[in-house]
Amino acid sequence: FCRNYIYKKGVEHMSNTVCLCKGVSEETIVEAIKNGAKTFDEVSEKTGAGTGFCHASRCKETILKLIDENK
Repeated sequence: FCRNYIYKKGVEHMSNTVCLCKGVSEETIVEAIKNGAKTFDEVSEKTGAGTGFCHASRCKETILKLIDENK
């Protein structure tokens, strides 16, 4: 169960969460990349993504894809 929700006009919407363990959104990761993070470790350091219970087993591929797409 993901705890990262956005409440808008009384309707509950799930944000695009990449790291479920830490609740880090795609937007947060892309922002870190645009602000200079070039590797998984740099994104992880800036956002906390990949540092949770699963040790990035669920989110690392998506983060690497986002880095590649947002160079």
